[in-house]
Amino acid sequence: MTVDLRHLMPIRRQTQRNGIDLSKNELIHPRTDELLRAVGRALSPQMLRHYPATAESAALLAAYFGTDTDHLVLTPGSDAAIRLVCEYYRRSTQGSGTVLLQDPNYPAWEHTARLLGLTLHRATLDDGDLAGQQRRLLHAARTTANALVAVSVPNGPAGGVLSPAALTELCELAQERRHILVVDSCYQAFHGPLTEQAARAGDRVLVVQSLSKSHALAGSRIAVLIGAPELIGGLAAGPLEHAVSSTSLLASRVAVEHHEMFQDVWNEIRQMRTRAAEMLHGLGHAPLPSGGNFITVSLGRTQRAAACAARLADAGYSVCDLSDVPGLTGCVRFTIADAGTTERFLPVLRRVLVEAPLAPPPVHAP
Repeated sequence: MTVDLRHLMPIRRQTQRNGIDLSKNELIHPRTDELLRAVGRALSPQMLRHYPATAESAALLAAYFGTDTDHLVLTPGSDAAIRLVCEYYRRSTQGSGTVLLQDPNYPAWEHTARLLGLTLHRATLDDGDLAGQQRRLLHAARTTANALVAVSVPNGPAGGVLSPAALTELCELAQERRHILVVDSCYQAFHGPLTEQAARAGDRVLVVQSLSKSHALAGSRIAVLIGAPELIGGLAAGPLEHAVSSTSLLASRVAVEHHEMFQDVWNEIRQMRTRAAEMLHGLGHAPLPSGGNFITVSLGRTQRAAACAARLADAGYSVCDLSDVPGLTGCVRFTIADAGTTERFLPVLRRVLVEAPLAPPPVHAP
């Protein structure tokens, strides 16, 4: 079988020089700026000259996430961790396995499954019905065996959160049905205690948690993958950990040493998320429940979502039109930033939704 790999060609991002980018859910808060400048001041010539030394960062991050170093591996971002897990799973099933995917989810799951020839079984989000998706996901986990079950909690890109009872049952089913369960919790800091999902890691449960969203380190590409030592050892992750750069290791150490500041930032973003949701409800819109630093709201039709995104771009704000994501047709998503940024954005969003008709401009015949 020939696999078409054209969809894996690099999509190279351009630097956004104008306006405010609320499309990627990067952490936007002025209190993080000085902290990140401190990373640059702490960077030494030796860190660039020598190969990375991971021991200090691994010990610090293990303690930070409430685990031990033999339960953890560092990876250059969560996508790399996803690929590592898929490759391990393919080896363990001799290439005949099934990925049971909470869908929508991060593109790396689908891309890697296709590349490795794994079968994809999707538990889809239909019309924003998180409860229905949760039931379908649990039913599939109960009625299959030896699958790689992948969920994100809170979910990217929709924002919903599987219930604690559902997550507990998935962990139990991983043991009973010999699944490997992977919980990606990169948005956890905006939902509840930072280590709530990391505590679920165990014999057949892996937790991926990046610092991209929570600690303003999207450009550093660093994540932790947590699980039982036997499972971590089976991943053969040594070469991948050595790919984490010295600058990323330094940035992670500086970030986690300022946990109290980040906790204040996360609390502020949760408050602004509530305020934004209340405004949308007041306008007659029903935003999807979100545990992340963003809100996804349905505008009903693809054309309305495109028009909203275009008019916000004209006003200096980039948001994400999710119409090409299955289950999210007609939806737009915007990042919740600090209070000042969000307070300036919400009136603009209100004006676009209320004052301007969200229909595509007329096409005149030549």
